[in-house]
Order: sequence, then C-alpha cells, then structure tokens
Amino acid sequence: MKLTREEALKYHRQMWTDMQKELGDKPNGGQRVLFKTKWCDEHFPGEKIDNNCFLCEYLAQNDYNGYKGSCHRGRECLLIWPYGGCTARNYYYDASISEILALPEREVAE
Repeated sequence: MKLTREEALKYHRQMWTDMQKELGDKPNGGQRVLFKTKWCDEHFPGEKIDNNCFLCEYLAQNDYNGYKGSCHRGRECLLIWPYGGCTARNYYYDASISEILALPEREVAE
C-alpha cells in the first residue's frame, strides 16, 4: 500500500479517534499498542504498517524534507510532537488522545 501524505494523516486520525471512542481519552501504553495492532490488522489485513503507525509508514515510503525511512527522532514526522517526537519523554504513551489528535501538521519544505 502506497500512502499519500493526506492518506497517512487521515488514517492516523481515524485510528486514534476510534481508539478514543473504544478506550477513552487516556488509555495506558499497553492498551494503545494492542489497539493499534488490532486496528491495522482489521482495516488493512495482510499489510505491514511500520510501527502500526501511518505517519511512520509514510516516512518509510517517501523522501520527506530530504529524509527517507525515518522521522529522525520526530524532526521529520508529519506532525509536530512536543519534546521532539512521539516517543520523547514517553509522550506517545502519556498524552491524552485529545492532545495527540490536536497536534499541528508540519509544513513540507520546498
């Protein structure tokens, strides 16, 4: 599956919105990981999605702001994460889903 930037952002938001509806706004880290795995398997059976994250998958597929295959600790992610990336200071596991859904998009370098 080849993702566009718009698709990566759309699927990211759909998955996290569904997680919020099912698990509430502040599930623990283990619940988040299991939900993402299950969601990706149900919606994209047979597809390998990098880290069960459409933002990671997009970067693995595309040259984005001069980088390919990695967010380089959040500097190239499609979203602007506090502290430099989704895993910095365990933000991905500790932030509410509302906070994650409200993260701003990173502008594409010309």
